[in-house]
Amino acid sequence: MTLRFPSTTPGGLVVEVPHPSRVVVIGANGSGKTRLGIWLEGQNQGHIPVHRIGAQKALALPDYAEVKNVEQAERELYFGRSDQHASTDRKIHDRWGGNPATHLLNDYNGVLALLFAKESERDRIHTQMTREVAAYLPVPDSAIDNIVKLWSYLMPHRSVSFHDGKVVVNRGTPAEYHAKEMSDGERVTLYLLGQCLTAPPGSLVIVDEPELHLHKSLMDKLWNKVEELCPDKSIVYITHDLDFAASRYGASKFWVQSFTAGAWTWSELPTDEALPESLVLELVGNRKPVLFCEGERGGLDHSLYQLCYPSYHVVPRGSSEKVVESVKALNANPALHTLTAFGLVDRDHRSDDEIAALERHQVFSIPFAEIENLLCNEQVLSCVGQVLARDPAETVRAVTEYVSRSLTAEIELQVTQSAARRIRYHLSCFSPLSNDRAGLQAGVDALLATLDITAIAADAEARFRAALQNQRLDDILKIYNRKSLADQVSTCLGLKHAEYRELVFRLAKDSQSSDILGRFLNYLPRR
Repeated sequence: MTLRFPSTTPGGLVVEVPHPSRVVVIGANGSGKTRLGIWLEGQNQGHIPVHRIGAQKALALPDYAEVKNVEQAERELYFGRSDQHASTDRKIHDRWGGNPATHLLNDYNGVLALLFAKESERDRIHTQMTREVAAYLPVPDSAIDNIVKLWSYLMPHRSVSFHDGKVVVNRGTPAEYHAKEMSDGERVTLYLLGQCLTAPPGSLVIVDEPELHLHKSLMDKLWNKVEELCPDKSIVYITHDLDFAASRYGASKFWVQSFTAGAWTWSELPTDEALPESLVLELVGNRKPVLFCEGERGGLDHSLYQLCYPSYHVVPRGSSEKVVESVKALNANPALHTLTAFGLVDRDHRSDDEIAALERHQVFSIPFAEIENLLCNEQVLSCVGQVLARDPAETVRAVTEYVSRSLTAEIELQVTQSAARRIRYHLSCFSPLSNDRAGLQAGVDALLATLDITAIAADAEARFRAALQNQRLDDILKIYNRKSLADQVSTCLGLKHAEYRELVFRLAKDSQSSDILGRFLNYLPRR
């Protein structure tokens, strides 16, 4: 059997997905995900049972569940009414109030009624069979039994029990209370377990916003156990939560881009060995061009570039090598052609030729050795000096003298690091002269013959000496690799250690201080 999904092109044939299966539908807010869930319900319920759990749902538990038989309880929960008129044809009106996209489900009582009805039916059948055989028969687990077991696994600090049409937490203890006093997370856990475990065998269960009210650690455990207990049911999750989507290992993942003129634009989530699935999920979930940068989320690179490039989705990738790899992979993946990627890295000790080579792949370099140096450039310092009521020229001069003394004190280290970086780059360009052992050796010999260590070190030293001789702050910051400079220059401005960095960010975030962002952009690539 198969599940029906809408065509990826207007007017095309439906797409069939194996049943049972696990499917995650992910997309941005407003992309038409909920409408897709409604379509799935309507198109599939003709050949398999379909139960959709909407995102809009009331979580108020009744004092006592109503007493109903199984047939009556199932009709009430699945169709919205229990009389002879209950049917799939009337479900939109009776269960969804004629508005399946935004109707508030108020069916907690129906969930509990069905749970108790199924357990009563189990007990009745078991009693009858036991009398017939006049011997002990094992009692099969009901949905309630499974929920009680799962509850102790998901929430070991609480116990839940079902008796006399009532749900009680920590039954028999001084802290006992009715389940209607549970937290939102506990109530939605009980609700979702009841909905999924009582859904008909072989059915399609559509869950809109499965992460709602759930802590991430609880969310993963809950749905893992639901999938384990429902092997014969297909579950379609509709979500915009990237972490939840990434947690559904082995599930088919569909990316919904938009819904226009009654049709969806969607595709299966593309895969790429150079891009982790969690990153691909993040990228397809946004509608902005992508800027990859160095560092970590919330770090200096990420925070500063978010301010400077508000029209971009800034994604930190750790090292510069990862930035280059990600830009190349994203721009080369035809399935992600709707996304445009650029990269921004520190200059480090790169030569002009290396920088030009990176730009051909849409990876650009800031004109400073480190991102921290960008905070200390002449234009930004002048602006900060004015804010502190200091003479801008004197501020730049004081910082220039400090940075010059610092570089002079460790020039041998800086020269060695710069030369080592150039040597590593040359070694990375190795290739054998032929596809045999002799070719390997010949390639190594040819490469080593081009490496003049003395000349490389001398060239590096000449660049540092020239920058010190010129006494221009921006020239020194272009080649000086020292991440702590932005913190060290604080004392030059009468600030405590590391206060300068915090001050710069406060000014950059202030809506009335757009001038400092403009000064940053004077040094950064314009896109």
